[in-house]
Amino acid sequence: MRQRQQRLDRAEIMERLPLVPTLTEAVHRYREQFPALLRVIALPALAHAVVLSVWYRTTQEDQLLVIFLWAVQGFLMTLAAISCHRVILLGAESVPSLGASGTTARDWRFIGIAAALFVVTNLLLQFATLAIFIPLGLLKPGLVPPGSEWTLPIARIAALPALYVACRYAICLPAMAIDRPLPPKEAWLRTRGHGMRLLLLIGVSPWLLHFIQRSLAGSFSSSADYVVAGNVLLWLLLPLEIALLSICYRRLG
Repeated sequence: MRQRQQRLDRAEIMERLPLVPTLTEAVHRYREQFPALLRVIALPALAHAVVLSVWYRTTQEDQLLVIFLWAVQGFLMTLAAISCHRVILLGAESVPSLGASGTTARDWRFIGIAAALFVVTNLLLQFATLAIFIPLGLLKPGLVPPGSEWTLPIARIAALPALYVACRYAICLPAMAIDRPLPPKEAWLRTRGHGMRLLLLIGVSPWLLHFIQRSLAGSFSSSADYVVAGNVLLWLLLPLEIALLSICYRRLG
């Protein structure tokens, strides 16, 4: 009887968040709302281009300016995320013509949640990395030299536990974007049993999109063309990543 109930529970989990239909629905919404998505990310993308033009003229010794530019970049992408979530979940008419402005209480609550999630994820990432690197002796000088082909795969594996936690709390973001705040405890309970699927859908799949972005941008020979192409692709693919999170939230809601 218990085994039968466990099978039924697993079937219910798969029905609520199936991998392929969720991906298909996200891609469909992305294509369907692409003109509206392009409209609401246009201003943040343009502002981001200005930030990058300043960034690449800045020496790394000017740490305060680098941190400021990094924060501005995060702010612009967060505003774009708010707009994209609303377009995907509520429709194009729910967003001003130029997208989220960062002047409403909703915008700042969303920014606060995003910042908190970023901090918590990075703290967990440090512990997870040490938990993998220390037992394997990978912190010994020269064992895994900087730039080694093993560095990135090991770092990706080390990031998975932190990403798992972040993915389960991430549904708080689309909830806030559409004015339906979701307490962290409720988000954790709602994603119970769906953690690994969320990890694949909104944790690992962006890595694949970033790989595609870098691969396409890498076809340009000059560094300037690479930077321009890479950032254009970044902004074109960003709404797709957000659509994945929006659809996961909708299905779990």
